[in-house]
Amino acid sequence: MGIAENLKRVQERIEKAALRAGRDSKEIRLVAVAKGFAAERVVEAARCGLENFGENYAQEFREKHDLVQKALDKKIKWHFIGGLQRNKVRQLLSRVELIHSLDKLSVAEEINKRAEKAGIKVPALIEVSLAGEEDKGGIKPAQVEDFLDELERFPLIEIGGLMAMPPFFDDPEMARPYFKKLKELRDKLKQRFPNLRELSMGMSGDFEVAIEEGATIVRIGTAIFGARG
Repeated sequence: MGIAENLKRVQERIEKAALRAGRDSKEIRLVAVAKGFAAERVVEAARCGLENFGENYAQEFREKHDLVQKALDKKIKWHFIGGLQRNKVRQLLSRVELIHSLDKLSVAEEINKRAEKAGIKVPALIEVSLAGEEDKGGIKPAQVEDFLDELERFPLIEIGGLMAMPPFFDDPEMARPYFKKLKELRDKLKQRFPNLRELSMGMSGDFEVAIEEGATIVRIGTAIFGARG
């Protein structure tokens, strides 16, 4: 099936998952993960009505961003969802709607410095390492509150919630405890930090479970674009 058909199926699944959880599907933002897919595929998806796109690598984002915007007669919103290095920050600012993967004070310092020069504020989420996997970024749950306290030194970064990527499981139900844990952490922290509204969690293989557990943003690639080549 093509992107239009895939997108329709994904949207239907989002609506059904929201209904099961007693939620309004309009509360859930769909971010199409374009990592590894050509700019032409992003343009096609945007013409099917998608508004939010995610990228994992700063270099790929920079190259694709310009190609896509030149081909479209409307603005789309970009999300950066991969690990962010300090020397890549300048490639993203003023171009991204939301950074999902803030997990280092050194990166936060660079974002704040460049945001000050640009006269902007930068929305971001804190990436949380729920399983302690060394090959993934993120802050340990017990350290997130202290990290939030440290981030108050950087007034141009607006922290709006948490992001996590559980281990991969063939059975999406195996991911449910991780999604539940992230929501519980967000709810606890929200007592001190009321702006923590977003939960970015759930991908192509498990987004329905994530929605049932409170996801406000789901990051879906292959279920929309098909298998990566």
